Amino acid sequence: MVFLYEFGFILGGVSLLILLLGTLGTVNTVSLGSLSLLAVLATITLLYRHIKMPSSKDYTISLWPLVPFCVFILILLPVTLLPPTARDELIMHLAIPKLYLENGGISGVPFMVFSYAPMNLELLYLVHMAFGSDTLPKVVHLFFAVLTGLIIYIYLSEKFGKRQGTTGAILYLTTPIVAQLSTTAYIDLGLAFYSTLALVALLKWRESDYRQQWLVYSALSTGLALGTKYSALVVLFVLCPSVIFLYSRGTREQTKAVKLGVLYMFISLAVFSPWLIRNYILKGDPVFPLATRLFANGHSPGSGLHITKLPPLLMRKLLYGEDLWYTLLTPLRIFWEGKDGSHQYFDGVLNPLYLIFIPLAFKRPRDKAVTYMLLFSATYFYIAFFTVDLVIRYLLPIIPALIILMVYGFNNTMASKRFRYVAIALMAVTFIFNGRYIATLYKRHSPLKYMTGSETKRQYLSRMLPDYAATAFANHNLPTDTKVLFLFTGDRGYYWEREYLYWDRGGTKVLSLIKESKSAVELRDGFTAFGITHLFIKDPLFERFMKDNLNGNSIRLLNDFFRTYASRLYTANGFSIYEITNGGPERSPNRG
Repeated sequence: MVFLYEFGFILGGVSLLILLLGTLGTVNTVSLGSLSLLAVLATITLLYRHIKMPSSKDYTISLWPLVPFCVFILILLPVTLLPPTARDELIMHLAIPKLYLENGGISGVPFMVFSYAPMNLELLYLVHMAFGSDTLPKVVHLFFAVLTGLIIYIYLSEKFGKRQGTTGAILYLTTPIVAQLSTTAYIDLGLAFYSTLALVALLKWRESDYRQQWLVYSALSTGLALGTKYSALVVLFVLCPSVIFLYSRGTREQTKAVKLGVLYMFISLAVFSPWLIRNYILKGDPVFPLATRLFANGHSPGSGLHITKLPPLLMRKLLYGEDLWYTLLTPLRIFWEGKDGSHQYFDGVLNPLYLIFIPLAFKRPRDKAVTYMLLFSATYFYIAFFTVDLVIRYLLPIIPALIILMVYGFNNTMASKRFRYVAIALMAVTFIFNGRYIATLYKRHSPLKYMTGSETKRQYLSRMLPDYAATAFANHNLPTDTKVLFLFTGDRGYYWEREYLYWDRGGTKVLSLIKESKSAVELRDGFTAFGITHLFIKDPLFERFMKDNLNGNSIRLLNDFFRTYASRLYTANGFSIYEITNGGPERSPNRG
């Protein structure tokens, strides 16, 4: 297991070195290639050292349990190797590294507030993108799922043997939300990996009579989780007090317990500090855009990414008409109501049968680790539940802990002769449910068409992305000095080869510009003042928004603008590209 920690630290160190190189403006194939070579050599050396340590207490992995991992990779690889089409890939996780490469350095992108968020995983993606691949970042994300599966395998093997370790690893890898994310270049599986490293190291610290190595490993892992996504602050806020609690309870040395808690916090924040320092220099706010109002810096208070404008409980009431009692059942509902692409149903899928095994972890005299994992999972869940509009992938850091609890429950049930075969049958149905979901990924993406060459990349992207036809037109026909404003298009900018920007998704800025303009020419000048030469609009949403938010005079002004100063160049699937002109004949439809 120690190897997994040290390998994880190598990956995290590579990300931080890329951040340093990017800050110095030296992001290129030479620097990234050299850094990658050093990382490979470090990994080989590390692996060699562990292989040559027969006296090491580190747990070794035999070959046969690796077969399920290989099968998992082979099954998902055809979907993973497809061109990127997932929403957040095209908005941020690949789009921002692409802009960094184009600029030759790493700096904030002013119109993308999330470009100031920590991006350890995106910087690993940047390496592969520098050498021309935008599918290998998806493989990297899948690889983090495999690494987390290995952690689960080793942890459970040490507790119950390799059979239960394999069961836990396969359960995790085939969990629908994990399988789905393994085909994308998101970052949640990386967050789950480092969060699991942190939790397991803390438990091993307690079990090893507070051996300091495990405490340091846990703190380092938490720091790298923070560098992956701000939501890892919850991991820090849960685990740091746990250090104090576990040590004081086990030794009755409260003073030293507090010192260890401070040490844990210091190490974690030290690893995270490059991102804090970067944001403080760029924005005057170390955790921008998470909490802009905590640090007065002269920037617009509206430039931050607020967690939510309304309490999530009230939001679900207003948006979906949920009664309070039904909303409070969310900890259970996420297991059976999850649905991909629906925020009402948590935008992801779990497995309802997991609810059967988790409570069984507490059936027999139990390892205290079970209680700690439950507390970690419950605390993380409820902090997320009361602070964000919950979707299942936000809960990835606790999925490995829940899988471990499931295997505890399964193992307890297997110990009963009366219910052993019932447990086996239920576990089989659980795997069938997960397998059927993976089959839906194939149905959704139809990867064999692309892999066999019967479908081109452009055809695949046109099939999966309704805005791609307009994007392809712009890339081939608009001048290279074009600057395009996206309006209600979903902000998917990765495939654009022309400069683009977008404003707030609520439409506040464009609405203000329209209302403050006294004439169509003034509205035109308002756009051109930002250097905007073209508009990319999802027509149905834009028209609905304007009808709902503008009065008659403003609608007439907007119609005048589109009649006189906006020439529609292309339209497909409800997406249109307009050129802002100096005036001419009517070439665009009325608005309203």
